[in-house]
Amino acid sequence: MITDMEASLKPSTTLMQRLLFRFAHPMGPTWLFGPIVLLLVGFSLDLQSRPWTTVALSLAAGMFSWTLVEYFLHRFVFHLVQVKEPWKTLASGLHMAHHRDTEAKDLIIAPPFVSIVFSSIIFLILWAITRDYTLAMLLEAGVYIGYILYEWAHYGSHQYHPKNSALKYLKRYHLQHHFKDPNGTFGVTTPMWDYIFGSWYRPKKI
Repeated sequence: MITDMEASLKPSTTLMQRLLFRFAHPMGPTWLFGPIVLLLVGFSLDLQSRPWTTVALSLAAGMFSWTLVEYFLHRFVFHLVQVKEPWKTLASGLHMAHHRDTEAKDLIIAPPFVSIVFSSIIFLILWAITRDYTLAMLLEAGVYIGYILYEWAHYGSHQYHPKNSALKYLKRYHLQHHFKDPNGTFGVTTPMWDYIFGSWYRPKKI
């Protein structure tokens, strides 16, 4: 039996702290969202049969869509430092902590609660655009695949020393955001949107 004194000595945690459970390795989101990808594809095809070419193209379109989502969230949401709680914690607090300590493993991977909140919003947007929830499921599955690859790329940029030239480039590119200009170079899996929107790192001329 726990006495009142023993209970008072236990550290208290807020609801937000409990919700913001964090993974310390990209295998976490892989094991969590990988089955969701399969469920989304399965439910979609059960409700509306489609050729596998359509499924493959939809997944590819969802993965491509993720690259824009990744850029938008990083540039316009995760760097919002003037918002109030609880949105500051969800949107920018953990990301700013990641900037302060780039090697802390549990600050590299987005908390699953945050990922689920944003992915739910993305699904509603895809549903509104397509006006077909079964197609939106396939696109969302592709978004999740892109997100899983993003977490591996992000984690690898901070924790691994890749030998592959493409991965080396992505690592150097992302670290420019941390150590050269935190107000630019927002892409992690691709620099494409930085170049389209003019936010890539350009050294200042002396």
